[in-house]
Amino acid sequence: MKRIILLVVILAFAGCATQFPVPDTLGDPKNASNYGYHPLDPLPVNLTIDRAKVLDAMPDETIRIAVGTVSSNGGITFGPAKIGAEGKNYVVILDYIKFGTDSFGVALSGEKDNRVASLVKPNEISKANAVVPVYIGVGLRLTANIYVKKGEVDLGNLFALGAAAKAEQVSGTLVIQTLGVSGPEISGLIPMPGEISESTIQNAILALASIKAKVYDTKTSITPRVVGVYNNLGGGETTINGFISSLLEQPIPFPRANN
Repeated sequence: MKRIILLVVILAFAGCATQFPVPDTLGDPKNASNYGYHPLDPLPVNLTIDRAKVLDAMPDETIRIAVGTVSSNGGITFGPAKIGAEGKNYVVILDYIKFGTDSFGVALSGEKDNRVASLVKPNEISKANAVVPVYIGVGLRLTANIYVKKGEVDLGNLFALGAAAKAEQVSGTLVIQTLGVSGPEISGLIPMPGEISESTIQNAILALASIKAKVYDTKTSITPRVVGVYNNLGGGETTINGFISSLLEQPIPFPRANN
């Protein structure tokens, strides 16, 4: 019931047309230039077990909220909950993820503010000089792009955001996304509203609940993805750029043989 309430509130404040440029995608390296949890656009992994056993390899489930400030060039700086100021753009991301967490060796080069981070191969672990936690799993994601039109808004309080939308303090758009969950029945459940209204919000809530209920359905295709990373390296855009490039060039095995 609590999860449904969270979904209701996140969807409720997206009832107005956006009045700001849409930020870059979450996987863009310049969106992850600070420390902490960073949602990523799903990145591929090298599946090492039978698909029928995939869900057993993802023992954890969580609902995680990330709040980011959008800069003038479209980059996003994630951080703790804060007050949204008038005339500023923000992103609030709600992830429901069934996942496993792994840590991977990273080789760093360059200066602190312009580091290059690359994953090292398991047989070259001696070359690693840092370890990065990676979240691998499947789930659902709601991304709300918010523009504060007037006053101040508590971005860390979902109920306050819902009230602000009703008071026309904020406007924005909403993206509903599945992460590694697909299939004929799933595609048919993803809402495609022509406009944002009470009825389309209600339909979206029902659709998300239905999709979540089908995760264990034998007709549902489950494909693990890298859905997030905990940036404990700091640095600027180059750090995450190298990390994401490595994940694309050399998809990490899931689960690893020694797990």
